[in-house]
Amino acid sequence: MSEMEQGIAGSTDEALSPVTDTATVGARLRAAREAAHLSHEDVAQALKFSPRQIAALEADDYAALPGATIVRGFVRNYARLLKLDATALLRQLEAALPSGPAEVRPPDNMGVASESRGLRESSPLLTLSLVLLLAALLLALWHFFGPTSQRTGTASVESTPGATSSAMPVIQNPVVSSVAAAPAENAVMPPPPPAPEATMSTALHFSFADRSWVEVTDANKRILYSGENLAGSQLDLSGQPPFDIVIGNAGKVSLSYGGKPVDLAPYTRAEVARLTLE
Repeated sequence: MSEMEQGIAGSTDEALSPVTDTATVGARLRAAREAAHLSHEDVAQALKFSPRQIAALEADDYAALPGATIVRGFVRNYARLLKLDATALLRQLEAALPSGPAEVRPPDNMGVASESRGLRESSPLLTLSLVLLLAALLLALWHFFGPTSQRTGTASVESTPGATSSAMPVIQNPVVSSVAAAPAENAVMPPPPPAPEATMSTALHFSFADRSWVEVTDANKRILYSGENLAGSQLDLSGQPPFDIVIGNAGKVSLSYGGKPVDLAPYTRAEVARLTLE
């Protein structure tokens, strides 16, 4: 048994005695922590949460925490750490949490920024394709209807001043016309430029069997997504790797990266998975 666990075991009963039955969940947790002589940093290290989130929970500031599902798991693991009755605290927590589904506020740059960037990247390729197709069409029309045959026939007639005017134009015009038409018939349309390859290697796909909170940050430390997802929903993201990912209620979430499944179990502590994908 570690020194932290010995301090918790010896101080839990003493911590609960001065706390009244009407004390909030945060007050009970704070009293038990102080009785065990633990700091916010000690608890944060054990639960893999930030000291700021520990302080917010003890102050019953649930709005500062990422979703009701994460808060429930947070309280359950905090109670286990302090040797408290997790079931009683969770029952009290349900009465304190706001009723109805939590409001999910994705960042302002989510979705819109990614869509705009995709349009900007595809616009030059689309313009180039249209220009090439238009040029090929004009080239074909010029071969069929251009003045090439007429100018060639005229030049042939003028180059033989001693010939009579009865047969030369009639003989030369069909020959020149067939020669001029041959390139048009055999003209090969230039192939359209290849479409940009899909960046499947940088695609993230989430499937949620239960409500879960997810936050994804790309290589530029830009938040691609931060919010709560309902059971049965899916989420697809793409950006510049490496990705820093935090997943609440990780046991109910499936993740694939570049089409390959990612095992979240090695990265999960207290129902929260934290990992980086290159």
